[in-house]
Amino acid sequence: MRRAKVKSLEAINRQTLRARINIIISVIFFLCLILIFRLGYLQIVQGDEYQEEIENAQYVEINQSVPRGEIYDRNGNLLVGNESRPAIYFTRHRNMSTSEIMDVAVELSEYIQMDIDTISLRDKQDFIINNYPDEVSTLMSDEYTLLQDGNISRADFNEEFYNRADEDFVDDILSEEDLNTLGIYVEMVNAPELNPAIIKNEDVTEEEFASVNAALDDLEGISTGMDWERYYPYDNTLKTIFGEVSSPDEGLPREMLEEYLAMGYSRNDRVGKTYLELQYEDVLRGKKEQVKYSTDKSGKIIGQETVESGEPGDDLYLTIDIELQLELEELAEHHLSSLRELAEGVNARDAVTGSIDYTIIPEYLDTVLLVVQDPNNGDVLAMVGKQINEDGEIVDFHYGTLTSTFVPGSSIKGATVVTGYQEDVLEAGEVMLDEPLRFSGDNPRTSFFNRNSQIPIDDQEALMVSSNVYMYKIALRLAGLEYAEGMSLPHDITAAGQTLRNGLNQFGLGVSTGIDLPNEATGLSPDFGQYPASNYLYLSIGQYDTYSALQLSQYVSTIATEGKRMELNLAKEVRGSNANDEGPVLKTFNPRVLNNVNISDDEWQQVHDGFYDVFNTHDQSTDRYGTGWDAYHELEPKAAGKTGTAETFKDGNDVFNQTYLGYAPYDDPDMAFSVIFPNMPYTIPFFPAQYFGADVVNKFYEIEYGQEEKAPFDYDLDWFYPQLEYGDY
Repeated sequence: MRRAKVKSLEAINRQTLRARINIIISVIFFLCLILIFRLGYLQIVQGDEYQEEIENAQYVEINQSVPRGEIYDRNGNLLVGNESRPAIYFTRHRNMSTSEIMDVAVELSEYIQMDIDTISLRDKQDFIINNYPDEVSTLMSDEYTLLQDGNISRADFNEEFYNRADEDFVDDILSEEDLNTLGIYVEMVNAPELNPAIIKNEDVTEEEFASVNAALDDLEGISTGMDWERYYPYDNTLKTIFGEVSSPDEGLPREMLEEYLAMGYSRNDRVGKTYLELQYEDVLRGKKEQVKYSTDKSGKIIGQETVESGEPGDDLYLTIDIELQLELEELAEHHLSSLRELAEGVNARDAVTGSIDYTIIPEYLDTVLLVVQDPNNGDVLAMVGKQINEDGEIVDFHYGTLTSTFVPGSSIKGATVVTGYQEDVLEAGEVMLDEPLRFSGDNPRTSFFNRNSQIPIDDQEALMVSSNVYMYKIALRLAGLEYAEGMSLPHDITAAGQTLRNGLNQFGLGVSTGIDLPNEATGLSPDFGQYPASNYLYLSIGQYDTYSALQLSQYVSTIATEGKRMELNLAKEVRGSNANDEGPVLKTFNPRVLNNVNISDDEWQQVHDGFYDVFNTHDQSTDRYGTGWDAYHELEPKAAGKTGTAETFKDGNDVFNQTYLGYAPYDDPDMAFSVIFPNMPYTIPFFPAQYFGADVVNKFYEIEYGQEEKAPFDYDLDWFYPQLEYGDY
């Protein structure tokens, strides 16, 4: 029998080792194979994607501020421009620590002086914590011991310091040099990475600018350049309408942050905040410079390349005529101050004679609003608002033309008449009796020109003499009723009220004018309340809903053009920016018809004749005058329009809102206007504010067509006071 071979222990060990080595080699080979495949996948399949990410990480749309587009009037006069100014910038490299930033701030403080008045208490406290440990430990000795022993946290220690270190404490410790450094540091520490932030751009002296320039090699991240700010060649004229631009510190408005970020803005971008600057942000904003940065491993910038140059914003040309605007502002101030003085003069004389039975409070007479437009295309040529403040100074209130609304009175009666035509409750030339209306359980309702009689008048004369009764009867017919003495007022006027309001809306009353400005007020259209029928009748004569000067201007323009309601607009065209001349036209804002008010030619003729008579007619046979005859009948060219006087209250006292609307020439209008004098004295005759409208027409044709200059109306107490004594109309 053969003896079996037995492997030695050494042989077994060698075999085991070889097996293990083979396994290890296989694993290493397999891992290398995976690595090769992974590297190949990353390089071949995803290589372009990662390369793009690397490139994109180096491209930064920097906030090196480019000028906004400028704003001009219709004739090319600069209204809002840009004024360049030297600025000091800081670009924070990636991974830059706060201590490194502080070092740069200390160095830069040797060259520039900062405004230290805006430094917050918290920033001062943090500066002291980091730089004055002895003073901190002295103030907080017990807490400092607890901190050293680990019994309170650094956060709790700091919080207690914030509570105890008041303004007096920090001001005693910090020197002027400390505060200057801190002012710089506060601006620098908030700078985003790789995006130049303005450290100082106000009151940078030539010496500061030159010294920083000379030391740039020693000031890490610091650079110099030019910034801009808005300037206004005509000072405060229309400044509120132009709007505001956010500051570099303010950046994007908080309420619009997400919207702007979604459009690609940066948080510290300067944008339009109000009115035209906001409305046309997409036009006026410039295109920021795009830069490619190169950084080393630590994140420090070692080079940069301009990939795309910045461009200023496009220029906006307005419909405003600045020469007309300025002249009308001067007129508005003249009339407002003169009427205030007239009221004061009446009171002074009455204190001696005691012959006037009116409560006249001159301080209430503090506002005038005016809009002038081209009725044919909706161009707003001038918008003027003036107020007398508590110090007796006249200040601008231009935005009041679109944000303030008032009960206008009889000036809207043209819309009531047209609504009657459209609803087939009134015929052109129809005669009705103007008479005291006596309803069951109600006080008699009359027209101002006729308190007691029965006078037959047609629609044309109803507009001329401003008949309340004629409008009331139209309103009753809209509710399906004919007037009969002693009748009860209707209980349900829901449908009729909506019909009448729709009729007013089609002229722009109670709805948006389409003006290219934010925050336009459309007025109040309240429920008819506890006495619906009574308030409904008041609506028909302009004594219930409220409207703005812009709405009233659009309304009278719609009448002037026989029913074509044009969208109001301030923007005329957009031009490319050109430093030396007008740039190319990029966009024109064409006139837009919002709606047409449709009635027959005969009906329009009645309305136009009525508006003409308001300004120009004295009926010799009846000795009745148009309500605007005194001020307007001598105008050349002849104008047409409507007056309004609304009874209202201020501080519990009776006052009038006086409105004057018109257009000229009456037969082929190229201008229309609306005037509102709110809170005028409650007197008979009315305070003579209508002369302002006549002066507006004269001034327009002087500016636009070179007509002879005429002096503004001169308010004479000796002329007016006797009329108040006898209540002349």
